[in-house]
Amino acid sequence: FMKKFLCLLIAITAGPAAAPAQRATALSDHYESEWRTFREFVKLSQERGNADTTFNVTFYDLKAEVSIDPNNRYIRGNLLCRFTSRVDGLAGIILSLQHALQVDSITGHAASYSVSGDSIRITLDRTYGRGETAQVRVWYQGVPQLAGGYKGLRYETHHSGEPVIATLSTPYLAHYWYPCKDGPEDKADSVYLDITVPDTIINGNKVIAVSNGLLENVLTENGKTTYSWRHRYPIVTYYVMMAISNYTHFQQLFAGQGGESFPIDYYVFRENDSVSQAGVSDMPEVMQFYSDMFGKYPFRKEKYAMTQLGYYGAIENQTNTITNRMDLSWFDVSIHELSHMWFGDMITCADWHHAWLNEGFATYAEALWVEHKSGPAAYRAYLNSTPGTMGGTLYLQDDLDTFNIFQPIVYYKGSWVLHMLRGVLGDVTFFQCLRAYASSPGFMYKNATTDDFRHLVETVSGRDLTTFFDQWVYDAYYPKYHYNYKQDSVTKVLTLHIYQAQANLNKWREVFEMPLQIRITDSTGYDTLFTVMNNQLHQEYQFQLTGTVPHDAASVVIDPDKWVIRINYFKPAMPVGIPEAHGSGMTFNLYPCPTSELIYIDCPQAALPVPYDLFDRYGARVRGGFLETPVSPVDIRDLPEGLYLVRLRDGNYPTCKKFLKQ
Repeated sequence: FMKKFLCLLIAITAGPAAAPAQRATALSDHYESEWRTFREFVKLSQERGNADTTFNVTFYDLKAEVSIDPNNRYIRGNLLCRFTSRVDGLAGIILSLQHALQVDSITGHAASYSVSGDSIRITLDRTYGRGETAQVRVWYQGVPQLAGGYKGLRYETHHSGEPVIATLSTPYLAHYWYPCKDGPEDKADSVYLDITVPDTIINGNKVIAVSNGLLENVLTENGKTTYSWRHRYPIVTYYVMMAISNYTHFQQLFAGQGGESFPIDYYVFRENDSVSQAGVSDMPEVMQFYSDMFGKYPFRKEKYAMTQLGYYGAIENQTNTITNRMDLSWFDVSIHELSHMWFGDMITCADWHHAWLNEGFATYAEALWVEHKSGPAAYRAYLNSTPGTMGGTLYLQDDLDTFNIFQPIVYYKGSWVLHMLRGVLGDVTFFQCLRAYASSPGFMYKNATTDDFRHLVETVSGRDLTTFFDQWVYDAYYPKYHYNYKQDSVTKVLTLHIYQAQANLNKWREVFEMPLQIRITDSTGYDTLFTVMNNQLHQEYQFQLTGTVPHDAASVVIDPDKWVIRINYFKPAMPVGIPEAHGSGMTFNLYPCPTSELIYIDCPQAALPVPYDLFDRYGARVRGGFLETPVSPVDIRDLPEGLYLVRLRDGNYPTCKKFLKQ
């Protein structure tokens, strides 16, 4: 059940604010608020259990009447759920509805029903075969509750007590305000909402109800107004939304270079109208940029909209993002949410293990916009303001001990993984992959996993990226490069020695395999860039600098432009001293490992005696001598605990093998 809780921690869509400090504050406030709902979500996830795969929802039609009085909160309505059987002999279905809301009756193809907790178990009027369609209509009403006092159908006020009512449904809280099959696993093909509110004018503005899709009718009668919204694209339950307030409405018309045209609507508070218009003035340009990068806006037959709440952060509800505010300080939030229309809404993570496919992509889209507007240096600075060096795996594990680190990781490390993938593939191939992913019929308006994305990238690039995704998505942490160098005064050959020092840390991957850029700068400031493949614990590289760098090398920097999540340590005292031996493939063995007193070196094919060296994890030689027998013991009782390496200076054996002293 823990994965359902984790989605709470990672589905916070309050994108970073304009400056790193603002970003950190906004997100930390979000996480603190979201954490308050922890116990509620653990309970919900236990009740919900695994997703029901016996039927597939095709259509929701919700008719709801909503009170706008914060002191008299209420919702009543009915929901038509049309579905298709995915099995032979489907006799019943289960929908979810928060238990504080009362089920009055169920009609349609329902014979009977029972309610237990948040589950409605509906017995159908007969058994349905695979591919057959049926429908039920659930009539319900009640006082809506908030999960942890925070999410659901939430009543607040703005300005001088003016009401604002809105739904906050991520990650599986749609059932807090309407009956549904909740969660990311099942997208309805379309959703209709008829929202009825009192016909009221407050502070000069009429109270209106906004939702997904197109407003196709407004009917006022008997002191009430019904707003009929129609959304005809596949959508997950938690992106279905409504927001009700005395909004001011303004609009931009997007006319794309590809010939598409649709409105961008904004619903804001009257007191924030001018700052909001200034804050979103560049949104059409962002829309065009993302359309160029990822493919045309996925919901272009309808609209894109943003609706102000005056509280919370933001949620990328499909075609209608809700957001705290829209002034310039929230512009990064605005573009973050817009990019979600491609990554999160159109292509949705199959489950919340893969939440980075939503949030990491949207965070990286912010950096791409910065690069587009201000160049590569600004892009790198923007990425560097989002830390990638954090613990835990990007693939969210079901582990109670690690929930704290899963708050920023899907945003920041997820963004960095895309940045690193760009570094590995190169710009041309990387952007081909992004566009192919966002325009693939296999993923558009559907769900995806990390492996789905990996397979697509491998197909487009022709590269095997198993190791890349294993180490950056499914494994934890990052490399710590210890390095040193020396240059031959005669030949001008520079020898660079790199050691991945994280190897001796508990639960850290021993070796990360990544291409590394090496910048060598001479005493006059002239520099040149090399690229090497780093895929061993200890590795040595030689660079012939004659004709490349005019003067002797003054500095060497690993990964100067930060294409890798890593920490670098230049170690002046670390000798460049574990030279490669280009042997014939003969092998030797070390045992026992780990050990505390003696390490036995077994080299049965060697021509004795064999010279050997023993190095500590920093490359310092701590033992040496000759092996006189095929199996020779080496006394290590006086050495401190840690990782050591043995090298045979025979020429027929590999560079070194490691063992652990404990």
